[in-house]
Amino acid sequence: MTISRIVLDADTRSTVDAIQEKTRSTSPSAAIALMVSRYGRHLLETWEVCPARCPEPPPERYLPSAADSPVPAAAPTPQSASTDFSFSESIEL
Repeated sequence: MTISRIVLDADTRSTVDAIQEKTRSTSPSAAIALMVSRYGRHLLETWEVCPARCPEPPPERYLPSAADSPVPAAAPTPQSASTDFSFSESIEL
């Protein structure tokens, strides 16, 4: 095993500590090793996405045309909104 020392800023260290707690890793080094082993290859493969590999979809694929989109319902006005509603049971979270 190679021994390396890294310096983390306070925000990053708190994230590593949270990951360590969540994953029950034995140390911050083990938490970082876990992240690298699980996500390192993905990061390297997707750091710079090739545009030819992931082309931009045409807008009409995701945006409906004006003829296809339903007319939105009007928002209730204060006069039409019911004001006689009240909670009858408590909500337990």
